[in-house]
Amino acid sequence: MARKSTVYSSFVFLTNVIVAYIYQYYLYSALFGALFVTSIVVHVNEPNIYTNMLDKLVVSAVVLYGGYVFFGEYVDLCWTAVIVIATFLATIFLYVYGFCHNKYCFAEDVDIGNAYHSLLHLIASFGHHLIVLC
Repeated sequence: MARKSTVYSSFVFLTNVIVAYIYQYYLYSALFGALFVTSIVVHVNEPNIYTNMLDKLVVSAVVLYGGYVFFGEYVDLCWTAVIVIATFLATIFLYVYGFCHNKYCFAEDVDIGNAYHSLLHLIASFGHHLIVLC
């Protein structure tokens, strides 16, 4: 039961699949489809090194391609760009800082860690929606 929130929050990536496809970012759409699949696999099953590595590889591909699209689209620093950067930094903070200090996504209480990881899914999805929509 503790892992359920992360399974449910993984479904938010399907909105990215749909929106990216509608706006003709087909590679972005496919990458989010892959992210949805790997996220579900990781969060439904017991973690193992292979599924975690595959998920991190797909996350990295989404981040890199999102950065490519972002820097290709945004010439001027506008509020949308600031929000996109803030969402990126927030996800890094929740995951990396949390990992280093056993907080947030890596809290000792599994339910709290999963709640933060679910929040991370929502923040990341929102940031990537802004990249596509603006």
